[in-house]
Amino acid sequence: MRKVLLLAAVALAATAALADDEVTHAVSAAVPKHSVRRVIVDIPAGEIIVHNGSADRITVSGDVRRNFDGSNERAREQRVVNDVGVEIFVDNDDALIRRKFGPSADSWRARSWHTNYRLTIEVPRGVGVDLETKYGEVTLEGDFGNVNADLRAGEIHLRTPRASVHELNASVRVGEVHTDFGEDREDHEGILPGTTHFINANGRSRINVHTTFGELHVTLTK
Repeated sequence: MRKVLLLAAVALAATAALADDEVTHAVSAAVPKHSVRRVIVDIPAGEIIVHNGSADRITVSGDVRRNFDGSNERAREQRVVNDVGVEIFVDNDDALIRRKFGPSADSWRARSWHTNYRLTIEVPRGVGVDLETKYGEVTLEGDFGNVNADLRAGEIHLRTPRASVHELNASVRVGEVHTDFGEDREDHEGILPGTTHFINANGRSRINVHTTFGELHVTLTK
């Protein structure tokens, strides 16, 4: 089942191109933490990695990729991808990581799933994360505030300290949920396989992770 689910997620996220058929562009952005308590990731598709970084900054780095068919399209697609970037917009205690498009990327195709992102996001310990990504693969590793992620297709990998979690809900509509609690584990597979629910009265963060079609892998460390 894992291979079938992964292939479907990859197709929907438009990440199945050969390396020779891609053009890329490096992107990065950073802001001081100041009063930020939550990071919102408004990147619709791609590979997103979130982990703890400096205590006083929020950073994002990685690359943007576009596929092309034939050498005659390479130059055009390179111009488009060179005009795609990311930015961090801060509004009170929220930091929004979002796409940025220049004139060469001002088209529906440039803004659609044809443009794929591979990003690493660093946030201070204890900051909450809301992921608005819908297709692809999401990895979260660290000590966060509240976490919310709801994919339509793809995989979520979460690794976080057990002591920090007050409540965890992990579910899929079709696929697999694997949860390692440190002392024991739960595994669910199939159609509507059930929700893994965990409560720790002494924890502080509420974590909700879901994918409609795909896999969840959750590890609560000691």
